[in-house]
Amino acid sequence: MTNELVPPQSLVINFQPSEKQYDLWKLLQPDSCPHCGGHIGQKAVGVDRNGNAQFKPECCTCHSQDLPQIILSGGAAGGGKSFVGSCWLVSSCIRFSDIRMVVGRKTLKSLRESTWNTIRMVIRDWGLKEGENYKVNNLEGSITFWNNSIIIAKEMADLPADPDFSRFGSSEFTGGFLDEVSEISEKAVEVLFSRLRWRVHETFKTPRLLMSANPCLTWVRKRFVQDDEGNPATCKEGEAYVPFSVFDNPNTEFRQTYEAALNRISDRATRERLLYGNWDFVDINEMAAYWEFSGEKHLVPGLREKVYNPLKPIVISWDFNVFPFMGTLSMQFDFENKKAYILEEILGKPEAKENNTPKLAKKISKKYLTEKHVGGLFITGDPAGLARSTQTEDGVNNYTIILSNMDISTLRPKQKLLSKQPAHTARLEFINELFKGYDGWEILIDMRCRKLVEDLTYQKKNQDGTKAKTKVTDPKNGQKYEKYGHLSDCLDYALCLFIKESWRKYQTRQFIIETVTAPIYGNFSY
Repeated sequence: MTNELVPPQSLVINFQPSEKQYDLWKLLQPDSCPHCGGHIGQKAVGVDRNGNAQFKPECCTCHSQDLPQIILSGGAAGGGKSFVGSCWLVSSCIRFSDIRMVVGRKTLKSLRESTWNTIRMVIRDWGLKEGENYKVNNLEGSITFWNNSIIIAKEMADLPADPDFSRFGSSEFTGGFLDEVSEISEKAVEVLFSRLRWRVHETFKTPRLLMSANPCLTWVRKRFVQDDEGNPATCKEGEAYVPFSVFDNPNTEFRQTYEAALNRISDRATRERLLYGNWDFVDINEMAAYWEFSGEKHLVPGLREKVYNPLKPIVISWDFNVFPFMGTLSMQFDFENKKAYILEEILGKPEAKENNTPKLAKKISKKYLTEKHVGGLFITGDPAGLARSTQTEDGVNNYTIILSNMDISTLRPKQKLLSKQPAHTARLEFINELFKGYDGWEILIDMRCRKLVEDLTYQKKNQDGTKAKTKVTDPKNGQKYEKYGHLSDCLDYALCLFIKESWRKYQTRQFIIETVTAPIYGNFSY
């Protein structure tokens, strides 16, 4: 028992969860199978390479081994996700003595302004008194209860000086709750999960890490919500996703007030995301390089199935970076109605050893042969791909490699390239004008083009108007690479080349504007 703190004389726990909140609550209960309520034991499943016995948690009643340990509560704002997480942290500390629960957000500032306040509200509402039943250390970021259980606040931001999260060091926790996990890296989450080991075998039987997030385009969506094709993701064994909307909040007055506020949001994408928890709608990012891109306006579910014509040529635009992938965009143009259809992105990923030109070319060739495409292929992309690599002989470059690996009479691939890279600033402004409908054009993108959408949403622009190509370090292998911009470059090259009349018209307009607005020197009268 902690010095000077005493157990409460009475507790008033008035927790009446909605159906969705109860689904989440069941996944968090200690020593309880969410499928049948049975106790959890450990089953021997073999030995490791050193002959040590290995065990796996299993329900003693139904023998299920699918016992979620990493749980995402995701979806709309105001659904009560953070409230459930706060109640779980507090109730766990009340139930068990000497446990260590951790709560985290990207920064301590955001944590103190949100989740930390909710936790303290729950404690007060349940009848506990500060200084008598628990104490708060704002300097260290902790709440200690009379039974020596503690809730610890942690900052989860990636820090350049601590890429491996060594600051977690030998920390040991019993369970954790990460709020707004979309702001946190996947590596930070996994490192924290590895630290859930303090008295777990005596209490919960399996570690539990609860996370919450509103719809986003980060790793969270792919791992828990949707795969690259937009289909529901299949969670790994030991992981679970519980979707929320604002209508899952049991507080009727709050729900009605908050719903009315969300309905006043004029931007449909934001409204869909926050009110209904729609993971497909993408916000407009006015700070992005493609500031005129709008998920509501330019993204179309199932576009490929609606417009693809196997009798018309497909334009395949290439980006030759090998990390984090080698990328292509496939598109078709309706010149009569001035529509550009971005049908799909085909990636060569390192894990499949397809992030090289010949392997990706063969993959694409096989795909379109299987689909019986007879309209021909135009191969385009970065003109720099014409340069000979130091590893190849004269006359061999990325485009000759592509054509040699797709040299099939049925596909009829042809190379078509810009003579040189368009000026960065001009082409970026041109693409933004196309997104606005310049010269009558409409750009439509299949919603499954995930990486392209990330580029269009998150890539920033430099002060000089060019695209920022910020590099990040891969946490698994230390490789540095440009996080955004690979597929947006593919889009730039193809649109400037195939919508060439509008591109020339735009360049002419730019030249006239620059000439007229240029300062005039020597204003003499004759």
